[in-house]
Amino acid sequence: MKIKTLSFSGLLIICFFITTALSAQTSINGKDTVGVWKTIDDETGVTKSLVEIYKKGSKYNAKIVKLLDKQTLINMGEERFEDILCKECPENHGKNEKLEGLEIIWNMEKTSKKYKGGKIMDPADGKTYSCTMWMEDENTIKVRGWLTILYRTQTWYRVQ
Repeated sequence: MKIKTLSFSGLLIICFFITTALSAQTSINGKDTVGVWKTIDDETGVTKSLVEIYKKGSKYNAKIVKLLDKQTLINMGEERFEDILCKECPENHGKNEKLEGLEIIWNMEKTSKKYKGGKIMDPADGKTYSCTMWMEDENTIKVRGWLTILYRTQTWYRVQ
């Protein structure tokens, strides 16, 4: 009887370690994009904004939470980031609304390795593209907007 008790205790300990190991493995492999990210312009290398990726139901969306590029102020003829409006956005998606708070990515679905099926909008010209995102590591995400065979990819960095 003592042997069965030890075996049962041993089995519980083994189950605990396996569960813990699997949980850690899932959190490493199942990295999530939810959080605030620093966006870098892929053409100039300038930090443009902070974007928050959040989950809405079963989909992932993203909105601009803070503009950072002073050149944007100059280009838009404004003195404060808070006053910049999306003049080029489509009527049904942010036209003349403030850029800060504007949703720029919507309806992304998480698959095993990527987020896809959604759209991304470039507020500079109001054009909308198909979007795919994937994690490079826990603190780096690639965001690709594409139209047929043409695409543009940016690297965003998690804000700690």
